[in-house]
Amino acid sequence: MKQLIRLLYLLVFIASMALIITGQRNIGPAGLLTMLVGLAGILVLLYLYNKKYQ
Repeated sequence: MKQLIRLLYLLVFIASMALIITGQRNIGPAGLLTMLVGLAGILVLLYLYNKKYQ
């Protein structure tokens, strides 16, 4: 079960990074929105990681 959750976190991280990288290629509001969605994904992962230590 732990490995499945780690794999899910890894997939979310890779997808978030892909969104950020593809968002940088698009100039304008669409690119900015894409990068913000990617950033939100990374922030969610950081929140889930830090929640265990509070």
